[in-house]
Amino acid sequence: MSQLIIREIEIIPLQIPLHEPFVISKGPLYHASNTFIKIYVDDIYGIGECCPFRTIHGETQAGTVAAAQDLANLLIGKDARQIHLLMGIIDKSLAGNASVKCAFDMALYDLNAKSVNLPLYAYLNGHLRDDIYTDMTVSLLEESKMVEKAKKFVADGFPVLKVKLGDRPSSKDVKRIQSIRNAIGMDIPLRIDANQGWNYLEAKRALNGMKEMNIEHCEAPIFAENIIDLRRLNQESPIPIMGDEAIFSHKDAFKNLAEQSVNLINIKLGKSGGICHAMKIASIAQAAGVYCQVGGFSETRVGMSALAHFCMVWDNIKYFDLDSCLMHAENPVIGGLTYTKNWQVSVPDTPGHGADMDIAFLRKWDKITVN
Repeated sequence: MSQLIIREIEIIPLQIPLHEPFVISKGPLYHASNTFIKIYVDDIYGIGECCPFRTIHGETQAGTVAAAQDLANLLIGKDARQIHLLMGIIDKSLAGNASVKCAFDMALYDLNAKSVNLPLYAYLNGHLRDDIYTDMTVSLLEESKMVEKAKKFVADGFPVLKVKLGDRPSSKDVKRIQSIRNAIGMDIPLRIDANQGWNYLEAKRALNGMKEMNIEHCEAPIFAENIIDLRRLNQESPIPIMGDEAIFSHKDAFKNLAEQSVNLINIKLGKSGGICHAMKIASIAQAAGVYCQVGGFSETRVGMSALAHFCMVWDNIKYFDLDSCLMHAENPVIGGLTYTKNWQVSVPDTPGHGADMDIAFLRKWDKITVN
């Protein structure tokens, strides 16, 4: 096939309820308001997904739908094989809006891998990995409820727990972790994520208070823009600091690593604008000898499947936060990644990322077609 001319793009906004509210320091999320993009050529299509998180992206579902219509019009008639060129067109036409850009990027990669009959990891020159195990996230709740959740997730067999923190004073968070440790013991590693909830002093107190509690790393302890205090904290902390909200792009990755404000990076497709740009972040981290984590917002197994394939390209991705779809009260996805014993993640060898939305479920929602 000499070209893959884009003839039609569908934009499908929908909502998926969560089992219970997902709570971080920036507030609760009650349902996943995701937007799906399907890009068609003559006989195949690729599907991508975005989950705008307004307190992190500054995007809303209504905004992603409006932006998606403009972006779709830019791509009609273009050759879908030219992913870097097309993402350059998208970036030039619209600043920011990483979430909706990710949905287009994901659909383009899925489409291209399908066109050559390869699973996405192989299309990206990766290889199957058997060391990908997801953690499970404990929301920021009352101390007793967090202990209850931690005990349940350990009983469910998760090998690592991620704990949302970011309360003030941070002594409350230290007590939360102490109580969780008293309940589940010291063997299972914990990862903590303050989602920028602390300031420098609160973060320093919290990290010193937790230094003997087997914490793998701390994400986003303070305001992302405060690179001066982040650098100070990274130099002083007994727990490694991971950049999350501070690192949306490869430029952010370069700046934060050059400033020594983080020593780990959390890569999210919905934060970087998709696979094309996430590859740049991973390569900068690899060049700097820095390990990465992957994670998401509230994507279904469509988004998580694409992310799992991405993981199989980079040996410096060591930490995996692939639990977002486990929080959904409905699972409208066919195919894609699966969770096996001890929450090991595997992907099928089918073309593309292997995941698709159930047609009957999609029919419940209005769609916009651009052709």
